[in-house]
Parts: sequence; C-alpha cells; structure tokens
Amino acid sequence: MARKEIVSKKIADIFDLPQDLVADLFRLTLLGRGQLFLENHKGIILYDRELIRISVQGGEIVVKGQNLQVRTVYAHEIFIEGQIDNIGLEVLR
Repeated sequence: MARKEIVSKKIADIFDLPQDLVADLFRLTLLGRGQLFLENHKGIILYDRELIRISVQGGEIVVKGQNLQVRTVYAHEIFIEGQIDNIGLEVLR
C-alpha cells in the first residue's frame, strides 16, 4: 500500500469519514441488473450499446450488457441503464 493511501486511511479513521471521499476511491452501486451508479470517475473511455469503459482511480470499470445507455454524466457521477450482464475492474499496473 502506498504511503498516500495509508495516510488517507488514517485520516478517514480519525475523523470517521468515508474512505472513498478522502482517498479518491470510486463507489459503485448496482440496482438489480438494470441500473448502475458510479461516483468518483475520471471520465468515459468507450461508450457503446454493449460495452462501456470508465476511468477510475487505479484502473477502469468495464460494463458489458445490452441496450446500455448513459442517462446522466456529471463531473464525478455517472448513471447507466440497460441490461447489465457483467461488471469488471481492470487494474492499471
């Protein structure tokens, strides 16, 4: 674990803050197989009806499915709808 991550974790623990806020971690919420909410993203890399790739801290979130649609995109939040078949994390090395 990098020094920055260790310090961020300690700060979050001391002040009882969510780690995703302090450490710039992403938060992914899946509602059934039809809705996905992603916070703390770095941008959309690829957008297709069957594949969406989103940059996050340390890698990429890969969403596969059918009829995928990005409903809303804000600076740090994305809302996706459609038939979600698979969600993966590709870690950058």
